[in-house]
Amino acid sequence: MINKLTLLACISISSTACAEIEKNKIAPTYSSENKTDRYFTASTTLEKQEQVKALIDKKWYFEENLLKDGSPDRVVTSCNSLFNALDEGFNALSYRHQDVIKAMNKVCLIWAHMGELNASESSFLTDFEHSSVLPKQMPPELSLIISNDDERRLAKASSWEEMSHISKMESLNKDQAIYYDNSGGIQKLTVMAQGDYNNDGIEDMVLYMDNSVEEGSYGSTYGYVVTRLAADAPYTLLKQF
Repeated sequence: MINKLTLLACISISSTACAEIEKNKIAPTYSSENKTDRYFTASTTLEKQEQVKALIDKKWYFEENLLKDGSPDRVVTSCNSLFNALDEGFNALSYRHQDVIKAMNKVCLIWAHMGELNASESSFLTDFEHSSVLPKQMPPELSLIISNDDERRLAKASSWEEMSHISKMESLNKDQAIYYDNSGGIQKLTVMAQGDYNNDGIEDMVLYMDNSVEEGSYGSTYGYVVTRLAADAPYTLLKQF
């Protein structure tokens, strides 16, 4: 959306000049690690906001059956149909399958939030990289939370590193890395997209976290929107889901 300053400028200058002002904005970008290969016959390259928004209604290559007492099973074949079924009280056919449905819903939610990204006017994310330093800069909510004790510690922690004590980082590519903590936690962090999420003109980042533990069956997934409000400032959490 053109801001007030741009609108005032457009009153007195040509439409061509206005277009140049808009060109100076930073367009949203989307990672190739976008999880589309899990749902469609081929991974989808995302270049425009319209393509991301279309993922919510795009038909998967498979079907999922959900259950609700007193109702026929619900067949879901897209993110939108999954959202509707869950809102109506449908759930996985078995307890073991619940984690799968939760993970699917999380990816769909991340796509929905990615679709809200607009062009930004400035960015403090240009020097982002996966590294052993990153957990010291990221908010504590990115840490692996399993126990009630973890919840209590989270309330007082100031960073991901303070909570998790990362012992090793394995970079997979520029957007994805695996972080290992000193208690057996394994966290795969993926940068999904960048753009202005809250319409303040500053570029934000959508993250996907896949959690597991060594020699254990625990697993969880989370989505985050974070931002940086100044150069060298720590990352600020805008939304967790």
